[in-house]
Amino acid sequence: MNEIQRLNKIAEYHLEKGFEDESLSELLAGMALLLGVPTALISVIGENEQFFKGRFGLDVQSTLRKDAFCNHVVENQSTLIVEDTKQNNVFVDNPLVTGEPHIRFYAGVPLLLDDVIVGAVCVIDFQPRTLDASQIEILQSLSSHVSAYLSLYRQFMLVQQEHSLIDNSPAVLLQWQNIHGMQLSYVSSNIETLFGIAVADLRKKTAMFEDFIDVSQLDEFNFLFSNHHSGVTKGEAIFRLKTSNNKQHWVKLITKAFFSSEGKLDMIHAMLIDHTLNRYTEQKLLETNQQMRLLLEASALGTWDWDVQLDVNKVNGRWCEIIGLDFDLVEPSSQYWRQLVHPADIQRVEQELSNHLGGVSQTFNTIYRMRHSSGHWVWIETYAKVVQRAKDGTPLRLAGTHRDITDKKKAELLEMRQRHLLGFISKAQSIYLKEHDLSSACRQILSELAEIAESQFAFIGEMRVIDGKSVLFIHAITEIAWNEHSNHLVQLYRQGKLYFESFDNLFGRVITSKKTVISNSPTSHPASRGTPKGHPKIFRFMGLPIELKDGVVGMIGLANKFEDYTQADATFLKPLLDALASLYYAVEIENARNAAEQQLKLLAMTDSLTGIPNRRAFVEHCAGLNKQTIPYVVAILDIDYFKRVNDTYGHNAGDQVIQVTATAIKNALRSDDYCARLGGEEFAILIENASIDTATPILETLRETIQDAPVDFENNRIAYTVSIGATAVAAKDPKELTEHLAHADGALYTAKKEGRNCIRWFVSEEQHS
Repeated sequence: MNEIQRLNKIAEYHLEKGFEDESLSELLAGMALLLGVPTALISVIGENEQFFKGRFGLDVQSTLRKDAFCNHVVENQSTLIVEDTKQNNVFVDNPLVTGEPHIRFYAGVPLLLDDVIVGAVCVIDFQPRTLDASQIEILQSLSSHVSAYLSLYRQFMLVQQEHSLIDNSPAVLLQWQNIHGMQLSYVSSNIETLFGIAVADLRKKTAMFEDFIDVSQLDEFNFLFSNHHSGVTKGEAIFRLKTSNNKQHWVKLITKAFFSSEGKLDMIHAMLIDHTLNRYTEQKLLETNQQMRLLLEASALGTWDWDVQLDVNKVNGRWCEIIGLDFDLVEPSSQYWRQLVHPADIQRVEQELSNHLGGVSQTFNTIYRMRHSSGHWVWIETYAKVVQRAKDGTPLRLAGTHRDITDKKKAELLEMRQRHLLGFISKAQSIYLKEHDLSSACRQILSELAEIAESQFAFIGEMRVIDGKSVLFIHAITEIAWNEHSNHLVQLYRQGKLYFESFDNLFGRVITSKKTVISNSPTSHPASRGTPKGHPKIFRFMGLPIELKDGVVGMIGLANKFEDYTQADATFLKPLLDALASLYYAVEIENARNAAEQQLKLLAMTDSLTGIPNRRAFVEHCAGLNKQTIPYVVAILDIDYFKRVNDTYGHNAGDQVIQVTATAIKNALRSDDYCARLGGEEFAILIENASIDTATPILETLRETIQDAPVDFENNRIAYTVSIGATAVAAKDPKELTEHLAHADGALYTAKKEGRNCIRWFVSEEQHS
């Protein structure tokens, strides 16, 4: 096959080494259980090595390509079945056979992506075995499913990328279709961030695009669409949009019409862009021909005219109105203006002013905050220019304007905070998907949460039930400088053991009321009960419930914002609450699935009649015994003349005899020993750290106990005996469990042959000699 084509296909699907898919690994676990094998893999053959997109039952993440069984599937482009590698000339000396993981059986089918074989889907066992045609067909079906899954995942990622590009572009995409009139059939999500129009209202058709066009501008829009109805292919229109907060944007709508074969207008594709800045420039150029006084009065701009040498600053009434000052009380010095500038902005503003006065910049154009007379901060855009200089270049006079842009700036800051919020929501989800550790995900976003909420303290909690009591488990909390009295709480948190039982307090009110709690004066709140000893004082608090299925599953707590908390703060953080609710639900589902899997595994490994392990469980338990450094004994116990019991007393009596025997075996063994029902009336026993001398008394006591304890069944006393065959295994014996069971079974045959109701030990040829 074409090697370059295969490597290009691997790169195209982003099947890089180390990026395994948990969903595929879970699917492999089910496949391994279905086929009764310990290991299942989805292998990708790279240039020099084999790595895995999904794996179950194997710890390594990659192997050399030259050693990989799956490489033969890729090279030969066909299914490969190796029933016993030690009997196969091609693989008998393979490092993966002679060394870890000691492969004895392999079955692999090609993994195709767009008709290119990139690897294989395979199952592995560490003992010889066979697969029938139906099992091979299941393996092939799994490969087809994996191929389809990878293709769909790639398409999903491409669609996500396209949507991201559209949603973050400066242009809104729209589409109208002629369905009983022109109806808006598509609008990109960024119309909400660019123009403040709720995209959900447009998509649900609870609002029309035309609703947001300034009434005086509707003719421009209608004229454009009427031209398209008349057969015009391309067009554009400029008009004003108004949003729910009465903010207006000048926009340009660029359209292209598509027509049916009969020439009827079918649909219109459009791109909507912000034309406000261009429109503003056009308007300014137009207004320069008007008298300056009329311009200033109409524009609602504050003006200032500063005599630099005399330090006399003249302002108009609008300048005073912007910051709530009485025109007659304004001092004319520049220092008066400077003292109103926000402390965090003054240094930058001074530098920009100095640069302009010194001739470094052509204009003095800056944005900053000024304190309003009522105490809040107003965002100001200042534009000014030196209009008079001395012959030596010394600035004499500076004239300019002030504009209140508070609403615009708040919208920009809100948009920025929303992007930041969505960013760390995505971060939390990615961390959880990667690490499957919800506390880690919460801790890694906590500082960003506190920052975006402008809060000094924050915590994220989840409701749990511990010892039958509902508690609030703390996933993440600000590790503030508490004193030594509360240090133990910090230590509990770092150990993942911090939770609160009492809800008779401020944050508990969030849980009990299932509502947002905002208190900008916590000491006066009826639910306030103080803070832990040593905790810094809380002077503002907001608690937000995390809700799922009409119940509270957790909460976010925030404290000590510089300004008051408001309902707008709670509304802003709603996407985070929804995301955390989804993560909590994902954890709940995963825990339920794990519990179900454990229960299914337990049922699959337990004999339904006796309640003790079955043959499969016994084999799995003993899988690593040949690596033990201590000796052990394997024995097989069989009920003598069991058929006679069934024929004489019935199968119900036989079942009771089996159950009593199982109980006797469990009672006779030590805590570290193990027993299982192999099937029928036959049981297997494992006695660890034992030899013939130490195991014989245990087995003899068991035999005598059964012999001396008849079973009472429906007024009948059923006396019965058992025969036991056993073999002693030395430490680090290289033989497989199947061979030891065969030895024990041979000894059992001897016991039956020699009269039953006895114990016989397997004796090797070396022991005979």
